[in-house]
Amino acid sequence: MPEYQFSVIVPSSTMTHERILDATDALGDAGCTDASIRGHANGMELLFQRAAESFRAAISSAISDVERAGFRVSKVEMERESIPA
Repeated sequence: MPEYQFSVIVPSSTMTHERILDATDALGDAGCTDASIRGHANGMELLFQRAAESFRAAISSAISDVERAGFRVSKVEMERESIPA
């Protein structure tokens, strides 16, 4: 199954170390174990490398997982090279 790389942006205020750990646990429990978390100008950025049948399925499942963890997705970003032809 192919892997797709993209970022999901989650709006949030400045997070304490404890809130970051809580977010990491919640996201992992919701299935986001294929994402790395880092800060973003608009909140939190989740860098996904997700295996799926299609690019659309990868993004859709990632958004569902993030929302199941209790977060709201504001946008999805990707490098031009990541967009399948």
